[in-house]
Amino acid sequence: MHPFGELSAQRRRLGAALRSLRVEAGLSGEQVAAQLGISQSQISRIELGQQAASAEVTERWAQVAGASGARRAELSGWAEAAATELVAWRKAMSRGLVKLQQDSRDLEASAATIMNFQPARIPGLLQVPEYARRTFAAGHPPGQPDIAAAVAVRMDRQAILYDQSKHLEFVLTEAALRWRLGPPALMLAQFDRIDMASTLDNVVISVIPQDAEVSAWHDHSFTILDGTADGSSVVHVETLTSGLTVTDTADVTRYRDTFARLRQAAVSGKRARTLLGRIRADAGG
Repeated sequence: MHPFGELSAQRRRLGAALRSLRVEAGLSGEQVAAQLGISQSQISRIELGQQAASAEVTERWAQVAGASGARRAELSGWAEAAATELVAWRKAMSRGLVKLQQDSRDLEASAATIMNFQPARIPGLLQVPEYARRTFAAGHPPGQPDIAAAVAVRMDRQAILYDQSKHLEFVLTEAALRWRLGPPALMLAQFDRIDMASTLDNVVISVIPQDAEVSAWHDHSFTILDGTADGSSVVHVETLTSGLTVTDTADVTRYRDTFARLRQAAVSGKRARTLLGRIRADAGG
């Protein structure tokens, strides 16, 4: 349910303004790139709104183009707004659940590495169809018309698990595995799905035991996507009513460090499968 495919309005506005500054100063993309120490292709992506310019890059760009102090301050504010964008689901949902799932699939396909932390539910890329259907139904009004089609696209997204050029890592809490979204038969099927995925060479599934002492921050789920098509890293956070897309380098680094700490608290491999077996037995298996 992530509006990944939409270009940020904030990024588009910032990119257009930076391009106008460059053109008005009579500078080429190559000249600005040389002054900033970044590639010409990055200049193009920033101007098109495909990549967020950091506040630092924006400030230096404005200085190179001879912008006034007031204009530099305004553009730096735009850069900060573009780095963390809040998208209301009411707006995103106008595009439909299916399109949102397709957007997620396209971004995942462009990423080299996907790291997901889930404290309270099974990640979408590991869900069986009925679990996915119930997840969609729980988060949307009764009678949502495109849930079945969205489930189909979510299942299609899971083909990425078998792409050996990708690395996927999931850190789940034991509580996420024990949260019963349906009857025992459904949960047993879900555990089988997770166990199967854990045998794939490019997939790592770790579980934080309920009795583990964890000092790392863990308030909500998040997904880190590295090596996307524009060369950037993205963090996505989903709430009940909004989606937060984070591209600021410092913020992405904090999420990456947090993921590493959560990973350290988790068990993986044989120990994770043993824990999963105990949870399965408690569920009636």
